[in-house]
Amino acid sequence: MSFLKPTIQQPKLMVEYLKIDFEVLAKDIHPIDQIELHKKTGEMVYSTLTNKAIVAHQIQNSLNNISAQFQLEKASS
Repeated sequence: MSFLKPTIQQPKLMVEYLKIDFEVLAKDIHPIDQIELHKKTGEMVYSTLTNKAIVAHQIQNSLNNISAQFQLEKASS
């Protein structure tokens, strides 16, 4: 995990921050918080997969439509 630490009293620009990385061990996190994190992570993964599946389905429909148009044009020629 990371956070930004200001390098001056009143930072106004991004260069006036220092990125700090730190680690938190799973054993130090309360089990209820771990469950909530896994739930939210699972929801994000599911959402991403769902969006990709919808896009793939839309592309497949477009390809089917294009194929049908080409067949109609070939038949009319």
